[in-house]
Amino acid sequence: MKNPRILVLTSNRANRHLLEGWLSKSYQVISASGDNVLDVPFDMAILDASVLTSLKREAQTRRERERPVFLPFLLFTPRVNAVLAARYLGRLVDELILTPIEMIELRARVNNLLQLRQLSLELREQYRAVKQLSVTDDVSGFHNTRFLHQYLDELLSRPGAVVSLVFSDMDRFKSVVDTHGHLLGAKVLREAAQVFHRHLDPEDRIVRYGGDEYVIILPGQRKKEALAKVERLRQGLLAEAFLKQEGIRLHITASLGLATYPDDAQDKRALLAAADRCLFQSKERGKNRITVTNDPAPPTKPGRAP
Repeated sequence: MKNPRILVLTSNRANRHLLEGWLSKSYQVISASGDNVLDVPFDMAILDASVLTSLKREAQTRRERERPVFLPFLLFTPRVNAVLAARYLGRLVDELILTPIEMIELRARVNNLLQLRQLSLELREQYRAVKQLSVTDDVSGFHNTRFLHQYLDELLSRPGAVVSLVFSDMDRFKSVVDTHGHLLGAKVLREAAQVFHRHLDPEDRIVRYGGDEYVIILPGQRKKEALAKVERLRQGLLAEAFLKQEGIRLHITASLGLATYPDDAQDKRALLAAADRCLFQSKERGKNRITVTNDPAPPTKPGRAP
């Protein structure tokens, strides 16, 4: 945390100048005025009892908004008010200093509170990294099935939700593994996912469902729009040569199945099942094609790989 911002709020101008003089050499000291004084960016607040009394609700709201990151509040008050001020400890403030303030004590308290904030920021980043790992597939680098269920639950819970779902399976992928081995087979899967990714929009998501099967989530896209995009995925795969760095230049195709919520299914399980059935029909009809729900004939003709 570089150059921490300390917000000083006190009704006494002399106290504010004193605090600014002591702290400004090591920290960025800021002040605020108006109705939303706690909305400015800061890493720590120092305030007196009269200010805290007038801002109790705002202080509690701001602290809650920062969670799980620790946002320290330090209260200074005359010794005669120490008992009354102590009732705020743990709820609205984290440290209490009695006036007259000693410079050494103030700096020590401020330093300790800012160190705690820095630790909480680091823990948040570590938590985010662990959370991201928990929904990331280690072969493709994209999402895994844990993410699939979490994201679909979120999307389908939205009022008026529309979601198209695509199941994709690489055709004759076993022969790729048998010929080139598991390590290069895994690389082909990664490269295929990257090809798909290049043809998707930022809100779309790729999930490795298992083996050589991917699920592609297309939020807010009805069947006609989704079908045009899936055809671009199929054609993009056809046009790509894989394992070029190894001098192999392998060509692969994929079979795909498409279903749309709420047109083809009323819940997550039914949507997954409908897209999976369409994928199976694409395989049965000769591979390298797209099948949509309730479509009696394949809507795309298989193209020839270069």
